[in-house]
Amino acid sequence: MEKIGKGLLYFFTLLNAGVLLAEPTTRFALPTGLLVRTGLYSVFVAKFALFIAIFLGWVMICGKLLNLTLRLPLVAGQIIAGIFLGPSAINLVGMPFFTGPLLIVDHATGFLYSFASIDLFIFFILLLSSAFTVPYLLWIAGYETDVRGILSTGHTAAVAGFLGAIIPIAAVVGTLYYLVAHEWFLTEIISMGVVFAATSVSIPVAMLFAHNKMHLRSSKATLGAAIIDDICAVILLSFFFLGAQAGFFGPMQFTLVGHHDTSMLGALRDMMIAFTVLFGVGTLIVPRVIRFLNFVGLPSFIVPAANVFMLLAFAFVELFGGIAGITGAYFAGLFHRIGDVRHRAEKAISPFVNGILLPIFLGSIGLQIDVSVLSFSDWVLVFILLIVAIVSKMFSCWLATASHNLFYGKSTYYWRPIDVYLFGSSMVARGEVGLVVATILYGSGTLSQYQYVLAVVVIVLTTIISAVMLSIGFNILDAREKNKDTLMRGIEITIGPFKAVGTMQMFNIIIGQLKILGIDRTSIQISEGRKVINLQDRHVRIMMKPGKAIVFKGDYNQVHMIMAQVKESILQDLEHFSVAPESEDQLSITDSD
Repeated sequence: MEKIGKGLLYFFTLLNAGVLLAEPTTRFALPTGLLVRTGLYSVFVAKFALFIAIFLGWVMICGKLLNLTLRLPLVAGQIIAGIFLGPSAINLVGMPFFTGPLLIVDHATGFLYSFASIDLFIFFILLLSSAFTVPYLLWIAGYETDVRGILSTGHTAAVAGFLGAIIPIAAVVGTLYYLVAHEWFLTEIISMGVVFAATSVSIPVAMLFAHNKMHLRSSKATLGAAIIDDICAVILLSFFFLGAQAGFFGPMQFTLVGHHDTSMLGALRDMMIAFTVLFGVGTLIVPRVIRFLNFVGLPSFIVPAANVFMLLAFAFVELFGGIAGITGAYFAGLFHRIGDVRHRAEKAISPFVNGILLPIFLGSIGLQIDVSVLSFSDWVLVFILLIVAIVSKMFSCWLATASHNLFYGKSTYYWRPIDVYLFGSSMVARGEVGLVVATILYGSGTLSQYQYVLAVVVIVLTTIISAVMLSIGFNILDAREKNKDTLMRGIEITIGPFKAVGTMQMFNIIIGQLKILGIDRTSIQISEGRKVINLQDRHVRIMMKPGKAIVFKGDYNQVHMIMAQVKESILQDLEHFSVAPESEDQLSITDSD
């Protein structure tokens, strides 16, 4: 009976991926409505609550301990915590208390159905992560995206996204063909290459949020490149299936079943239509709905509206356009920001994602693999694939930034080595996108179970390595910022708060006056509304803390000079408010009462 439950879980997983074997074994279907009619047993619900409590508590505590003791990034620590809970160590999913069967009787036929309880628990976690956590992470990333910053890295992001999909495929296929061509079919080798084409943006985004680094140019380039990379990977996956079905890579019997057109022109047509609809709704309808809700006094509906639009966009681009649903979630957040100027949705969604959904998602990645089945030679192959996966993404980003420096470096931004390192490190993680592609290929029959385990282990390792690499890069960057602050020594002056005008408004006035005075500046925005203006040539930094104060920090003489210039410029503008009547008779004061 337990095997039946596991078989059903496998069947549903393949069905969710849109892929089934061309010649499946006997299908086993549950009567429609059976689970709903049966209801939920209180003991089963209690076991599920206990499982979630143990799983969530372990992931959060163990992840924090690894962070404190080994200095591992919290994201990496939570993934490792999931591995400890999996079949590699503690094997929580194999404990008899959680594997007990859930028995369901179909009174219409008299059949008795049995499910392994743990299969339903794990299935719910995977479904929750796929349908909520990952879309929410991408929604927040889209909401925090500075479109102007993305456009400023357009060339770099486009080149890195395209090369980041092509080069890993070529590198992995070439490596495996040299090492295991006598053991693997060509279709299997190319499948492994396709697995490592896409980039997971949710893992680096979690790191960027945790370290308040979303304002970096490398972070903005990562968001743009990851979207382009994802689209390229989907197109390449479609090309692969079409080529495999046509026999270009040798004999292979599998059928891709889904909602999308099987021709390449049809797939590209659906993709373009999906993007057109998404952009039309996002730019024309969503901002108007948000402004309407504010106008009629229903701002509390903005958060539900954001959730609905995000899930609709996630589902629409996947079901109709054949694009990964996370792409739709990302653009949903990007468009929502246009109308939600008070950040109502972000303030409500972020705590729930960071406190519950994200730890469950990260732990579930580690929970899915069993590293104990791999031999020493398998680990050697894993290590080689890991190096190839890392170097191929880093090399793609280096080529993109080098071409930018060559053609645009003198007129725009010049990519420093630390920027290139952070950019490449952000693109290394395959995460949930790699797992989805691997599951699709495994379900289609192009990857064996052994190859699937290898792919998943490497994907998890790239996710951990990416987080570690980013953490190292952030430490280097922070050390440089401290050195820069040393150059800005001398004085720190705090002004405000400004009760009448408002701190944010006064900060914007200062920015405007700096622009009028022709003082060069660079602006960055940190989470929770904090903003920083760097006057690099003058070694001065101006920081704004919402609702509190404005801080001038840096060289003593330059700070006083800039404050005096800004003050004089503001006073000159205020002279336009002066009233100079010809006589006292012309000045009348009217009591409002």
